[in-house]
Formats: sequence, structure tokens, C-alpha cells
Amino acid sequence: MKLWFTGRTKYPNTPETDMREEVLHIVEYTDNGFRITVEVMAKDPSDAINKIRNGEIENELDRKIQTEKSE
Repeated sequence: MKLWFTGRTKYPNTPETDMREEVLHIVEYTDNGFRITVEVMAKDPSDAINKIRNGEIENELDRKIQTEKSE
């Protein structure tokens, strides 16, 4: 069961990134006792979280970058 989602942009906003439709985000969540960190291209942090929740990770840049056991 996926719980406890947080999302943020990976890099600070700039005038250049503000013109892009999607930028790189970091989403962290727990899944069956494991904390998982994923990079995902999205419009904003809530869009990134929704992509993870809905299983919409399809871009080659979207990937799990860390998995660790939660305490």
C-alpha cells in the first residue's frame, strides 16, 4: 500500500524552467514499509505525485533513485 507522498522540484525555478511544460520532480513515498524516492517529469509537485499514484511513469527520465527500509 502506497502512503505518505511528498513532492518537490529537483532544481530551483528559473525563467527558463518556467517556460517548460514539465520539469524534473522528486517524489518520496512509502510502499509496504519501504521509503521510495522517484524522479519524474511533471507540471508541478501534485502532478508528479498523481503520476506515481496512477502508475504513469513512462518517460525514460522517470525512475526510482532510492529505496530503503522505513523504521
